[in-house]
Amino acid sequence: MLAGVLGLTEVMDSGKLRFIVIDGSTVQEPGATATTYRLHIAIDLINLSLHQVEVTTDKEGENLDHYKLEAGDVVLIDRGYNQPQTLVPFIDRGGEVILRYNAHSINLYEEGTGEDAGRMVKIDWYARLRKLGNNCPRGVPVWLCHGNKRMQGYLHAIPLPAEKAAEARRKAHQRAKDKGRKPSNEALTLSEWVLISTSLPPEVLCTSTAAALYRVRWQVELVIKRLKSLLDVDGLRAHKGSKLAELYLHGKLLYAAVLEKMM
Repeated sequence: MLAGVLGLTEVMDSGKLRFIVIDGSTVQEPGATATTYRLHIAIDLINLSLHQVEVTTDKEGENLDHYKLEAGDVVLIDRGYNQPQTLVPFIDRGGEVILRYNAHSINLYEEGTGEDAGRMVKIDWYARLRKLGNNCPRGVPVWLCHGNKRMQGYLHAIPLPAEKAAEARRKAHQRAKDKGRKPSNEALTLSEWVLISTSLPPEVLCTSTAAALYRVRWQVELVIKRLKSLLDVDGLRAHKGSKLAELYLHGKLLYAAVLEKMM
């Protein structure tokens, strides 16, 4: 753990990369139980200040296209952003990602060998982790593909401690029960691991540092909590599509930005 923290400090202090944490939140109009507006929030991880907040309706899902990002930006994103159609163009422009990988959402590939030589082969993480267990190599070279483009990346597989693995299996059972079925062996096995996919090579971001860096994503949750609990940004008093709703949301966010500058 100490090595991961020291590595994290070195990476963040390098000055060559700008670390940005991205997440989304929701706002409901009066009387609504479903999402009315979405807030797409990005914070600078170094100074914990707001980098950008985009307001959209419920029709706009979470993806990187909402943000103004530059080459050298490193985005820390959760499993909702497992979208090759936005990840590949961002990496192609010189951006970097640290992503909680969801093996059920997108595929990662490796160069084939033997009969598969010369082509890309989809990685079956269930089979790979089941076979290797805790001996699974860290920083596995992978390829992320979309259209005719493919981007080099690395997958860090981190086994959960026994207690947390048991809790993860319990949640997997509960999710399946809520849907009226039993969890698959694949879902149970994958739930015992934290899979972090990144475009940064292991010599820049080793496994322990990648894990330590991803764990500080919760800072964006604190920003969202402050916006809602202190500034009441989700206390919308107007209905969707009205000028008053837009004025309320953007006015609150402008107020938050001014307060940050003053502090």
